Amino acid sequence: MDDKLLKRSLNAAIDLSVMKKEGFKDKLRKFDESIDLIINIKDINLNDPKNRIDKEIILSNEVITGDNPNICVIASDEILLEAKKLGVDTLDSNGLVNLNNEEKKFKKKFAKKYDYFVVEDKMMRDVARYLARFLGPVGKMPKPFPTGYGIISSPDDLKVAHERYKKTIRVQMKKQPIIFVKIGKKSMDQEKLYENMKTIINFIADKMPHKFNNFKSMYLKTTMGKPVKVTDQFLKTIEV
Repeated sequence: MDDKLLKRSLNAAIDLSVMKKEGFKDKLRKFDESIDLIINIKDINLNDPKNRIDKEIILSNEVITGDNPNICVIASDEILLEAKKLGVDTLDSNGLVNLNNEEKKFKKKFAKKYDYFVVEDKMMRDVARYLARFLGPVGKMPKPFPTGYGIISSPDDLKVAHERYKKTIRVQMKKQPIIFVKIGKKSMDQEKLYENMKTIINFIADKMPHKFNNFKSMYLKTTMGKPVKVTDQFLKTIEV
């Protein structure tokens, strides 16, 4: 994969996030947009479970802005107290039961609210019982190591998970041969964004039977910006 091409594509995606109109001053969005990487995969049989991907990976740099990752900790006792000290959202045993009594629409909204759920190991049975049908479809059921970092057993585990999830992204390819993943925020240093992107690309290539030959196409875009196809030919059309 051509490093210069990747960097030019990243720069172009950031440039295209700016709203431009002839005769008017360039206008920036009022929020810090995410930068997404989209990879279309070819020549892969997803009916074979071995070809599917569902893993959390730790990047070189943070993918969020702010002190806390967007997680919900479901725990009890000391772990629950530690989560509250860290300032993240929490749910205890009673809260889990109360949530189960809510309407289906509310539970779906709850599942979408957080990027990750971190659960004390002894509470996983209840989480599976009450939330699996809402977390599962959106790929957010907590995963044990080595596929994820969402199941913990001590306050120290939580501290480690809290730091990890600042740099963690979820890579999934199950039903469709396409991977959509966030590499960071627009406000981040471009070199850090590039390092995150390169880590993800190499990880996906290593999972493919024919490495980069299984890549059909690749795009970069900000949340509200136009997609940039990672090819020299496409970049020439937008760099003139």
